[in-house]
Amino acid sequence: SCFCTFYEQVEKETHLSELVEVVVETQAEVGASGYSVVGGGEQGIFIKEVLKDSPAAKHLSLQKGDQLLSARVYFDNVKYEDALKILQCAEPYKVSFFLKRTVQGSEVSIRPGAQNLEPRGPKAKMQKMVHSEILL
Repeated sequence: SCFCTFYEQVEKETHLSELVEVVVETQAEVGASGYSVVGGGEQGIFIKEVLKDSPAAKHLSLQKGDQLLSARVYFDNVKYEDALKILQCAEPYKVSFFLKRTVQGSEVSIRPGAQNLEPRGPKAKMQKMVHSEILL
């Protein structure tokens, strides 16, 4: 029943406000501990609490009620065994891979039905915050 009350409150607040997608990142040394989540299944995963003065509070802009849409784990400098565990845990779920691929100039081909492939140069930057309006 605790979740239902929390979820109902978040749902009411969502209908009254604009939804914004936010990407937040942390460094490996800092971590992201100090928050708890609630929910699961069709309802989604939500931030239940962020502990004051925790790494999550200091270095991430997590807020109570935020819906966690995905979590990206960077594989640079990761042990093989750890990467394997992460990938195995993700197998039954929808995943998105962020890849680095070497392509030869105009030799980029896209098979029919595939999403667009956009090779990016070394100076390309990732967008850190995506703002989208969603009408409910």
